[in-house]
Amino acid sequence: MIQKLCAEHRALEAQAAQLLAIVSAATPDTAAVAAMRWRMAQALFDHCNREDWLIYDRLLFSGDAIATQVAWLYRQEHGLLGPAFASYVAAWPVGRITQEWEHFRAETRILMADLAERIAREE
Repeated sequence: MIQKLCAEHRALEAQAAQLLAIVSAATPDTAAVAAMRWRMAQALFDHCNREDWLIYDRLLFSGDAIATQVAWLYRQEHGLLGPAFASYVAAWPVGRITQEWEHFRAETRILMADLAERIAREE
C-alpha cells in the first residue's frame, strides 16, 4: 500500500516536472499546458482519495493520540490540495494563459513547489 502511494508520488513529481518544462518555454504552448494539467488533475484527485482512505482514515481511528493528531492535520491540508489545483486550472483558461504567460509561469512554479513540499512531508 505505502509503496503504491509512493509510486504515485513519483508519477506526480514526473508530471510536475513535465509541466514545469512546458512553462519554461518563452512562448505558451496552451495545448500542452491543457493536456498536462488534465493528466495532473486526474492523478492528483485519484491519489488524494486513495491516500485519504488508505492512510488517514486508518490513522484517525488508530487510537494513537499522536497519529490521530498528525492524521487530522494532514487530512485538513490534504483537503486543500485538490481544490487549490482546481482553482489554479479555473483561474487560468487558455486565453488568460496566452495573455499573461509570465504570470501564469510564476503561479505554476509556486503551485508545483507546494506540491513537492507536500509530497516530501508526507513521505
